[in-house]
Amino acid sequence: MRPPPAPGLLPIHKPAGMTSRRVVDAVMGKVGGRRVGHAGTLDPFAEGLLLVLWGRATGLVPYLHEYSKSYLASIRLGRSTDTQDRTGKILEERDAGWLEAAAIREAMSAFLGDIEQVPPAFSAVKRNGRRSYELARRGEQPVASARTRRVHRFELLEWEPPLARALVVCSTGTYVRTLAHDLGRQLGPGGSLDVLTRIAIGPFRVEDALGVDEVTRMGREEILARAIPPAAALPDWPALIVEDDAARDLANGIPGTLAERAPADRPVRVIDREGRLLALYRGGPKPGFLRVFVGDEA
Repeated sequence: MRPPPAPGLLPIHKPAGMTSRRVVDAVMGKVGGRRVGHAGTLDPFAEGLLLVLWGRATGLVPYLHEYSKSYLASIRLGRSTDTQDRTGKILEERDAGWLEAAAIREAMSAFLGDIEQVPPAFSAVKRNGRRSYELARRGEQPVASARTRRVHRFELLEWEPPLARALVVCSTGTYVRTLAHDLGRQLGPGGSLDVLTRIAIGPFRVEDALGVDEVTRMGREEILARAIPPAAALPDWPALIVEDDAARDLANGIPGTLAERAPADRPVRVIDREGRLLALYRGGPKPGFLRVFVGDEA
């Protein structure tokens, strides 16, 4: 029986037509281990960056979710579907060739900042213990409440009717297909998402990711060598290096001198001299651990 893999994070380029779950299974079929996750689902028709994590690195998922996500989106103006993307049933088609690029840019600007977004009926949001898409497929009309999301950038890159190619940078949980739908509704002829590629999650870029076919060809040790260790998975967080005695204090739940050394304005990674992530810690007026990894299984 092979030993469990050292914890890690692997950026993967998910191809269109494959579920995020299948990508995770492909990675874990190679490296093994019991605890596995990913930082942000991509719909099957979409492609792009997926962060796969295993072992104690899965504890980083909530903090990776704090990063903004960047997408290239092709929006088909003039077509509305029941899923708000090209995979759904067409509800209406109208001419959108009369739209000017300037009008599209102006409409996009209305979606910048904090917005209230209603998740689409065909989504993984749970309602009364059932996935919304399960209810929608049965012909039910699940009622969703609006959720606050943040859109940092929504920029028109190219307008070749009926397709508007756009850059979207937004918070976790934002539905780009709902942005496409709402943009089309605001402009008049309706709209739906035609193509979606996630190009970045915070500091991680799709051009640095491994393809699923590459993972399939690689051996276990080669994949583990390419993985990012937990200590490097939040590269923009300051690192606080501690000695062995402080690491032992952490194992016993004693913060030691962290409160004195940690900055007051942002959380830090607590790392030992061997480069292992021990904890995530926040200083300031109410110091405390965000997450402790010492003693956690690999």
